[in-house]
Amino acid sequence: MVEFPEVTENIKSPQGSRDYYIEGLALGREGKHEDALLAFSAALSVNPNHALSWVGRGFAQGKLGRYEEEIECCEKAISLDPNCVEAWNNKGFALGMLGRFEDKLACCEQALLIDPDSAVAWNNKGVALGMLGRFEAEIKCCDRALELRPRYLSAWVNRGFAFGRLKWYEEEIICYDRALKIYPFYFSALIKKGIALINLKRYHEAIDILDRALLIDPVNANALYRKGLALSLLGKHEEAILCLEKSLKINPTTADAWIVMSNSCFMVGRLEESARAFDQAYYIDVKEVRSGLVKGLSQLKNGMFDDALRSFSNVLGVLLR
Repeated sequence: MVEFPEVTENIKSPQGSRDYYIEGLALGREGKHEDALLAFSAALSVNPNHALSWVGRGFAQGKLGRYEEEIECCEKAISLDPNCVEAWNNKGFALGMLGRFEDKLACCEQALLIDPDSAVAWNNKGVALGMLGRFEAEIKCCDRALELRPRYLSAWVNRGFAFGRLKWYEEEIICYDRALKIYPFYFSALIKKGIALINLKRYHEAIDILDRALLIDPVNANALYRKGLALSLLGKHEEAILCLEKSLKINPTTADAWIVMSNSCFMVGRLEESARAFDQAYYIDVKEVRSGLVKGLSQLKNGMFDDALRSFSNVLGVLLR
């Protein structure tokens, strides 16, 4: 059951449901998702049968990390208007954030039945297929999304990511470059391009790209870790340690970062620190293996065979790290 939050003084007092709805859209674009939630809820208090207000309310919930509530709102919108493409797309997105990729794929298929030219649905379908390990199919979906919207940043990045999973790193970088040509400050494209350059052993270029990312977000743990990795692979271990220390202070739960830290400390003779870093990585890996096995067994019992296989594959990846 979806409850309305109380409308507070943060929301102005337009007369009708449409005014509240438009205000919610504007607040959402400004990143004020708590206030947007109040505005959409106010719209629904005036007209509870406005499907797009339910979609907007769900979107605000999702931006606040409340994906179950977003799904409920989308389902309410769909009950009012079964052909509401936005509701199907947003429900699929929320399902994906909960790791329910088969269900996400079904929502995308439904959206495309309603509107075969929905670039968002094609992009979302591609993401779902990629998370199910079907990377070539993901690329085809992204291609279709980009035919419809050539400047669709997310589709360019998702297409690149799929190429990366296939180890086609040159093609991956081309996609990120296209995204960065459209928007040079697209953080996700910068990070992913840096990783692709590391995979191609182009470490100096990777550091340059990651430095661009760090100008945007100086305390991003992933960017700091990847820069530390590139420095370590260049043999610049003292510099690598400085980056890795910053990264692990922000996010101490990345086992790979601890492993690189252990190696760099070992290479400069800081043996006790190397051993401690290795112990941290081992501790994280043990927890990941245990939780992955429990999750996989639970999924098997519930007949979620593809999800279980993915969980067990993740466990194997940790064991082979």
